[in-house]
Amino acid sequence: METSFESPILEQLSLKTAEPQTAHFMDEKSPELMSIPDYKKILMGSLPKEIFQRNPWRLFWIPCNIFIYSFTVFLIINFDLPIIFKFGLSLLLGTLTTNFAFLAHEASHGSIIKSKNLQDLIVFFGLGPYLTTPTYWRYNHNKLHHGHTQLVYKDPDAFPTKMIWKKSKFMKAIFPWTPGSGHKRSFFYFFFWFPFQAITNQLFFCFQNKYYDSMNKPRMLTEFTLQLAMLSTYIYFVGSQDWIFLVLIPFAVQNSIPMSYISTNHNLCPYTKTNDPLVNTVSVTNHPILEVLHLNFGYHAVHHLFPALPMNNAKIVDKKLRELFPEKYMIMPKWKAVKMLYQTPRIYKNADTLVNPKCGTEKKTISCVAEMKQYL
Repeated sequence: METSFESPILEQLSLKTAEPQTAHFMDEKSPELMSIPDYKKILMGSLPKEIFQRNPWRLFWIPCNIFIYSFTVFLIINFDLPIIFKFGLSLLLGTLTTNFAFLAHEASHGSIIKSKNLQDLIVFFGLGPYLTTPTYWRYNHNKLHHGHTQLVYKDPDAFPTKMIWKKSKFMKAIFPWTPGSGHKRSFFYFFFWFPFQAITNQLFFCFQNKYYDSMNKPRMLTEFTLQLAMLSTYIYFVGSQDWIFLVLIPFAVQNSIPMSYISTNHNLCPYTKTNDPLVNTVSVTNHPILEVLHLNFGYHAVHHLFPALPMNNAKIVDKKLRELFPEKYMIMPKWKAVKMLYQTPRIYKNADTLVNPKCGTEKKTISCVAEMKQYL
């Protein structure tokens, strides 16, 4: 589930100006870079085949989620609860929405059920609170992001180059909100960016960016309208009396949790011309209870190697990666990754150097365990 600036920026920057050589990609012939098929050749022989089978039991999260969510809303609306108790329940609502979103992400890759229609139905409701449609999600995330991870101009989730920043009024306006910019307002980035980027992409920028030419836009707009109607109905139903606990706080939580993962998964890593998930992706660990609630989403390098793997089996692959690639497989506690994110700028001077275009501060990206440990 990933998001950043590249798509909106291209509406102001002609693709004709895109010159991949100016990004100084890590040489695809470099020994440290391997393709996904290369990793699979090494890993498949040492992993149990049964872990790759679809796991429809994951669907059990949905009725549990809906029941608890509905009961929580009922409690807040119908009982005069202490504010501290309402606050706790509002955090729970945001967490439940996040859980459903992570399940939708997993379902869209075919790890739970085979039927694409049912997958789209899960994505429609699971990502509905973010106004992110199934058609857009499959195209933007599954096709573009997974197909071109950290490939500048092609990965919609890769942060832009300094060249783009200089030419984009949009980027200059957004930059102070980004982690590592040094501005206090960057604290709010996690709380709003995911739906903001999804909405602007679906309503505006996908019509101006040639990479979205083959996306079914009429279907996407129909889905968006239905999601908007669903979300509006919920807001109308809960009313204005407890909107802080039923809308505002859950909205902040449901955005901040995924974005705190998404940002740390790729935004500390270099551009790579060869899609090497152990170089362009960081996995993060969390408290065991949170890992269960977040469906192991933090084991993101595993996900990029095997998108169709049910994530309840992610730790099996994680263990094998630690064993076979101890110097390459980057994994750290999530809180440390977030701290590192705010200590480093987000604009790319070149493939492996981040720069703050305002003050000129530069930091190296991380592409291996040794580089990661230098920051830790």
